[in-house]
Amino acid sequence: MLRRALVVATALCAMPVLAKDPELKFEKYKLGNGLTVILSEDHRLPQVAVNVWYHVGAANQTPGRSGFAHLFEHMMFSGTKHAKDFDTILEQIGASGMNGSTSFDRTNYYETVPSNELPTALWLESDRMGFLLPTLDEQKLKIQRDVVSNERHQRIDNVPYGPTQQRVCDLLYPLPHPYFECPIGGIEEIQRASLDDVRDFFRRYYGPNNASLVLVGDFDSATAKRLIEKYFADIPRGPEVKKPDVKAPPISSVVQETLQDRLAQLPRFQMIWNGLVPFHDDEPAGDVLSEVLAGGKTSRLYQLLILDKQVASSVDANNPALGLGGWIQVGATARPGHTSAELRTLLQQAIDEVKQKGVSPDEVERAKLKIVAGEVRSVERASARADLFNAYETWLQDPGYLPRDLARYRAVTPQAVQAFARKYLPDDRRLELTTVPAGKQTARTP
Repeated sequence: MLRRALVVATALCAMPVLAKDPELKFEKYKLGNGLTVILSEDHRLPQVAVNVWYHVGAANQTPGRSGFAHLFEHMMFSGTKHAKDFDTILEQIGASGMNGSTSFDRTNYYETVPSNELPTALWLESDRMGFLLPTLDEQKLKIQRDVVSNERHQRIDNVPYGPTQQRVCDLLYPLPHPYFECPIGGIEEIQRASLDDVRDFFRRYYGPNNASLVLVGDFDSATAKRLIEKYFADIPRGPEVKKPDVKAPPISSVVQETLQDRLAQLPRFQMIWNGLVPFHDDEPAGDVLSEVLAGGKTSRLYQLLILDKQVASSVDANNPALGLGGWIQVGATARPGHTSAELRTLLQQAIDEVKQKGVSPDEVERAKLKIVAGEVRSVERASARADLFNAYETWLQDPGYLPRDLARYRAVTPQAVQAFARKYLPDDRRLELTTVPAGKQTARTP
């Protein structure tokens, strides 16, 4: 009996121990002015991640007013009635990771501060929300217009293949679609923004009822609630913001375009299809397909175009889901001496193989493990966890969605990946964009 017990014990010890999914505890409530608050205590480190999402982005642009949300991302750092220099104050209190960003569907501001400086961070964010307009003048607007224009030059106009990616927005989302010009906007429209335009945009979209505040880290919830009440409760709510409901027009044929790029040294070829909205039932299969195609050195495109045929220097595939409809992209950049036509042929071959023969269980399992592990690792950081809470709240009104999010990726099958490719990557309805070094080929339009 003892020997048998020892054998059983040895066998149990040899069994792999599976890590548990992180348990993210939180509390959610609303202030009287409509501000959504999410609190998640974590006392492992003496710091607090502060994360504010405003539900405004490129989706809220109107024709002739592109880039306004992005412009305001910068305006919100230009000082308020009681805080003249945000960055200096945050640096003085030992903050880290302070910044903001604008996407197609939201604008966020975030910083991580020592636990004892949480009152300062909340004061700053409340002043940004409630007391920006009193100090907004022509000089500040001019400075930030020039900053944004310069950023467009640095990130789009003066980056190899940058204009091509901007062109994707224009082709997928033609006017009057609000995604036209992408979140960064057009320089001429940004420079035309008047003080009245900007003030009106702020009043419309930056009220507490169009925002959510997340705290993750070393704080006492009761104390945090008192501070949030103190700094935010008196800010008046703004007008009710109607959720944009503009569909991306479906691609109805093969649209081919060649663009000359003065900074590109090598040809690049991309295929782009209409995509999905966030948390669509088919989104996980699309993300897994992207990993199978181009997620590292074991991926199909890397093996075929880079190792086997040696015609490409890089390959990529992605499936960004956006509030008004995203896109699915597969692309490659050529090696010296090779052409975009070669890239197109091999990319088509890889896509055809997925549609006709499917993908293997090993490929799918490897992709799922990578996606799930990346998500689990990310929430170890308080700042990433705070942003994830805000994303789940924005799209699903459920900050605790993580277990179900991981489950939907774990449920992806090889059959689902093949079905996604067949459904969403049609050969007769897509954009085909070729980028060539300037002077090598005459540009043509569809």
